[in-house]
Amino acid sequence: MGAISKVLGSFLKLIYDALVGIFPNEPESISFFALSIIITTIILKLVIVPLTISQVRNQKKMAELQPEIAKLQKKYKNDPQTLAAKQQQLYKDSNYNMISGCLPMIIQMVVLMAFYRVFLKPTTYAFTTEAFAQMNKNFFYISSLEDVDSTMILSILAAISTFLVSFIATKNPTQKQMQNEQSQGMMTGMMVFMPIMIFTMGRKMQSALVLYWIVSNVFAIIQQLITNWIVVKNTNAEEVKK
Repeated sequence: MGAISKVLGSFLKLIYDALVGIFPNEPESISFFALSIIITTIILKLVIVPLTISQVRNQKKMAELQPEIAKLQKKYKNDPQTLAAKQQQLYKDSNYNMISGCLPMIIQMVVLMAFYRVFLKPTTYAFTTEAFAQMNKNFFYISSLEDVDSTMILSILAAISTFLVSFIATKNPTQKQMQNEQSQGMMTGMMVFMPIMIFTMGRKMQSALVLYWIVSNVFAIIQQLITNWIVVKNTNAEEVKK
């Protein structure tokens, strides 16, 4: 994890140095440090877009396999081992990769933990002690992103954006096809639990990390809306052909 934090810290510093070199004056309301966090987050999200596309394709394929899976579950309901083997064979024959469906989420959590170390020890992973002490770290009403946001505005925004990511994902037709009563209950529970957890954590963490999470969520929301639109468009086109 330390190596990942070092890479992310170096990239954050690269963006910061680029902003300092490009712009003659630093904006009063938002520091170059805050801007470098936002830009770095967007670039990182863009990097994993191909993985997200692969995830969407896998979800679509899984939705198409649901009728066959239901048949297998009915046929081998009293034989779990055979059922598992038949499902694995079905996944293999259909080129369905279960791991790639979870990969974007795993990467996002790894980056979150690595960034936590960067913001916890910025002089270890990103900046020299002298340079970090001298730089501005304000973000609108927050005097320093090193501090916890006592107003809890960032924590509330983080919780709301977390909820919206899950809520918009449930509007994806592919997701609806894959869900049964049990999975719908789990999804609803996660939509409630995750924002509460993020809000609780955001109240205690540095504002820099919470800002990263919000920007990441906003990107994910826009991406999910586009994905939903594409899926609906393709679904309608397929129905017209039929």
